[in-house]
Amino acid sequence: MSGGDLLGAAVAELYSADPDEFIERRTQLTGQARAAGQPLAARQIAALRKPTRSAWVINQLARSDPDSASKLAALGERLRAAERSGDGVRMRELTQQRRQLIGALVRQALAVAGQSAAPAAMREEITATFAAALADPEVAGQIQQGTLVRAASRPGFGSGQAPLVLVPPLPDAPKEAKGKAGAAPGRSRSAAPAPPAASPSPRQQSDGERRVAASPRQATQERQNRLALAAQRREAKLAEAAARAQAQAQERQAKLRAAAEQAVADADQAAAAAVQDEREQAETVRRLEHELTDARYRLRMASAEVRRAEAAQHKARQALDRLADQQ
Repeated sequence: MSGGDLLGAAVAELYSADPDEFIERRTQLTGQARAAGQPLAARQIAALRKPTRSAWVINQLARSDPDSASKLAALGERLRAAERSGDGVRMRELTQQRRQLIGALVRQALAVAGQSAAPAAMREEITATFAAALADPEVAGQIQQGTLVRAASRPGFGSGQAPLVLVPPLPDAPKEAKGKAGAAPGRSRSAAPAPPAASPSPRQQSDGERRVAASPRQATQERQNRLALAAQRREAKLAEAAARAQAQAQERQAKLRAAAEQAVADADQAAAAAVQDEREQAETVRRLEHELTDARYRLRMASAEVRRAEAAQHKARQALDRLADQQ
């Protein structure tokens, strides 16, 4: 099996399995790749990072339903197009679809991962990640790969409400015409002053017509529209600032959580390495103790052989001495 095959199989297994088994299984797969003569794949597998629980839930959804990320990307593109065009009606429709899609995907992801009773913090992280995928195609692509390491958050479509644009009502032309034609001078609803005695010039007539068209009702309506639009812009800015602050807070929380989980993962890996080293050293001690026992036995046997040789030597000398005395 090639190094690429080993890495692909390891990624598929590690990001599908429960995160609690990630570190131990990664160590085993790294050893298998090294034993297979693929040191590069072994290093790449060892560098794979453990996903958070919420990221793992999203990965399970991406692997069980690959179309989920495509749905997020497609709706995000429609939202951006409506935002660029300033189509308030379309934005309201798509915002409603956004809420429905994110809610459905959160429920589906938790059900697929068997986490239906997940805590609120996990649900919030998953929701923020799906919202980020709507605002950022790159996040949607990461979700589609099924190898997300931690939850994501991005500003954009943050308030959950489409910016409203007031469209001022069109002037009621027939009524205005009737008022100008039938009302007596001095009782007309028009704000224009009475024309001078002399025949007005064409330019004066044009100015007068514009002043007549600008009725008090229309001026009041336009002023109300401007005030309402300014208020909506202020609300939109405040909502955007609040959404940005919330996204930043979620991102900071996600980073802190990811750092803490990485620290735990590193500690788990260090502990696993220490346990393995302890086992190897214990095996070395057992082997040396066995060799020492064997060496001590051979030493006892050699000492006994020395004693027997010395006894035989002593007897031989005695026999030699007796023969010498007899001669």
